[in-house]
Amino acid sequence: MMTKTPIRFAAASLAAGLAFSTAAFADDGGLYEKPLDPNSAFVRVIAPGATTATVQNSAFNQLDDGVSPYVAVAPGQIPVSSSLGEGSVDATAGKFYSVIVTKDGATTMVDDMTKNPSKATLSLYNLTEKAAIDLFVPQAGAEAVSDVDSGGSKSVALRAPLAVDLVVRDGDKDLAKLDKIEFKRLAGVTIVVTGEGDKVDAVAVPSTIAR
Repeated sequence: MMTKTPIRFAAASLAAGLAFSTAAFADDGGLYEKPLDPNSAFVRVIAPGATTATVQNSAFNQLDDGVSPYVAVAPGQIPVSSSLGEGSVDATAGKFYSVIVTKDGATTMVDDMTKNPSKATLSLYNLTEKAAIDLFVPQAGAEAVSDVDSGGSKSVALRAPLAVDLVVRDGDKDLAKLDKIEFKRLAGVTIVVTGEGDKVDAVAVPSTIAR
């Protein structure tokens, strides 16, 4: 029977987010299973409530909670769409983009994806009307991500692998909880928070690249 070392947490700067260390899991893996083309850009769609999406010529018919994989594309103007609407992004080589598509239009966000081999990327999207939300880690008694504005996002690098509970907060008020979210080295987790008023929902989806 495998014995796990207790998770130890250490606070880092806001720029680096919260750093974690734990015993290694056997099944690390994720975004960078193969070397990435430095001349490509990477674009995905986030469309809460949508079941389909396209990025340029790549179509996805069974979205996982409204989040498509990233698609490697040549730099330039890249069209995207979902069952809720359409938009485009002016993509630059080497960058990751999320296009938020809703019935009200499309908004582009640049994602800061870590390439540190010992870390994972946590990306939080605040698609609520809450002025700012935080992502709290009960085991650490600290925030992993702080002050994500309404309509905005933040990405942080976390030392991996680990599995922790996460709580979305508005100040001291808990809005939604995600249990046992697993982070793997050189992989990512996307957390999308939606809803109105105090009826808030959060989903966690692995960040992947279409192969």
